[in-house]
Amino acid sequence: MESATAPSAQPPMKADSMWSRLAIHQVPASKIVVVSFMSYLISSIAYLQGAEAYVAFGLALLPWMGIAFVELKWTYKHFHWFAVYTFMVIVQAIHYSEHCIQVIQYHLFNDSLHESQAIFSKFNIEGVHFAGDTLLTVGTLILIWKFPRNPWLWVAIPFQLAHQAEHTYLMFNYVFEGTKVGGPGLLGTPGGLIKIDSAGGLGLVRPDLHWIYNTLYTIPFVISLVWQMKRVYDESIDEAFPDAPQAEKIEMARHLTTLHYEPGELVLAPGSDDKRLYIITEGEAGVYEDQDGQEVEVGHYHHGQYFGEQGLLVANAPHTKIIRAKTKLSTLAMDEPTFRHLMASSTLTQQEVKEVSEHGFAADAPAS
Repeated sequence: MESATAPSAQPPMKADSMWSRLAIHQVPASKIVVVSFMSYLISSIAYLQGAEAYVAFGLALLPWMGIAFVELKWTYKHFHWFAVYTFMVIVQAIHYSEHCIQVIQYHLFNDSLHESQAIFSKFNIEGVHFAGDTLLTVGTLILIWKFPRNPWLWVAIPFQLAHQAEHTYLMFNYVFEGTKVGGPGLLGTPGGLIKIDSAGGLGLVRPDLHWIYNTLYTIPFVISLVWQMKRVYDESIDEAFPDAPQAEKIEMARHLTTLHYEPGELVLAPGSDDKRLYIITEGEAGVYEDQDGQEVEVGHYHHGQYFGEQGLLVANAPHTKIIRAKTKLSTLAMDEPTFRHLMASSTLTQQEVKEVSEHGFAADAPAS
């Protein structure tokens, strides 16, 4: 284990961007490369074996399922409802791409309506459409309930409800009236229930009509995701500063830097004048004292706890404990100006941080 001397240079502070919330966090880049190659290899072999497009494409997606699950699990742990957004974006991206391919087949390749089936042609049945749209409708309504101040969700939902009405009507006719798959629905032409055009519907064939529904839903929905990304923050911030105003937590999150450490790696050393607060988002950090040349563990910090506050609260106060990563460790590092702003924004938070520094009330270890 390296000696507990202050690091010669601290990692430079660079605030995380909002896009980091959508980044790959748990899966190494090397595994992404391997999975990409596997996906390419599977689709190529399936194509050369004469498999249908939906089979080749579906098999190529399989290697990515594990990565998607791990990342969604991480996103839920750190951002909770933001994971629902991420999942719905994935679902809608696949859904919308199918509608785009159908329109291209019909208008550019001059395929017939029957032949314009996109990639997953075998699943182009009313039950799948109805289930998929119901998932999107319910998911969007849940997001509106959770994030009622997001204006773009309110823009998106009317178009999704209109699309849902189409598929509900189509599903009802398919189940109870025995109509064929691919009917015009409420506003499709020819034969739509609502007679706006002389041939029934809006004068748009079903692929065009449903592409419009999806476009008018997808664009504001994606914008709503970007809008919300600017207003979410890691759950560890809530745990560390439960009394801080919500607006301050959002603002604070824009100025924090994510730092990663390997097991055993030194984070803070006695005598260090590092002016940062470290909030743990993943893993554990051990607190050690030097006793006769041996490091003895005297405590630890875990998710949602913080250390380094003493060097910020007391002018020229050096750190007195050794802090090392016990496991793979991820922290949000806060610089001094952000810390000062946080302390000024909430008297309760200021008192709480001072108590932690003096007594270690919010951690299992002595203050650092």
